[in-house]
Amino acid sequence: WDALVASWLPGTEGRGVADVLFGVTRPTGRLPMTWMSSASQQPINVGDGKDPLFPFGHGLTYRR
Repeated sequence: WDALVASWLPGTEGRGVADVLFGVTRPTGRLPMTWMSSASQQPINVGDGKDPLFPFGHGLTYRR
């Protein structure tokens, strides 16, 4: 996967999700936590020397 987009419908965020899905705006986001490679890495924290699948702050920014 290049990216994972989580969306919830319906709700006040529905319009924002629709804007992304229909190309009105481009998604941006950063991980608020480290994403571990396997359950054996629990707990995993920034700077603990473990090799995460995706590090803290990993994310994508699309440019127009």
